[in-house]
Amino acid sequence: MDWLFRPELRRLCAGLWALAWVVVALLLLLPMPVAAPERSDLLAHFLIFAVLAFAAVSFSRSTGQLAVMALVTVAGGTLLEAAQKLAPSRSFDLTDAAANALGAGAGLVLALVVLAWWVGPADPARRGGRKASAPRSS
Repeated sequence: MDWLFRPELRRLCAGLWALAWVVVALLLLLPMPVAAPERSDLLAHFLIFAVLAFAAVSFSRSTGQLAVMALVTVAGGTLLEAAQKLAPSRSFDLTDAAANALGAGAGLVLALVVLAWWVGPADPARRGGRKASAPRSS
């Protein structure tokens, strides 16, 4: 299980997280192919940003890092929402920005639970960097 904590894997996860941001930005900034009913996308906004904030647990290993990544997610969601004013057939919507922020908060809470219950206890660095060994006899 120690392979989960290798720096290369954490870098790969951070890269995939950044790629997910590019996909989300494209989804939010490209023209919508079909007009959707008003407020029908709030759940999608909430879930997208919850997943982005939660996914940070794949490369962030402290509560502080996760909190910063959640703040980055809130800021990014707000900036993308503001940028929609410049995109054709898109507009800034404060309720979408709120759904983004609430989703990021929910993702942070889930990430903190995973960090506390599964990632932290399994992390070799938090166990003193040594593998469990059989007791020595004197």
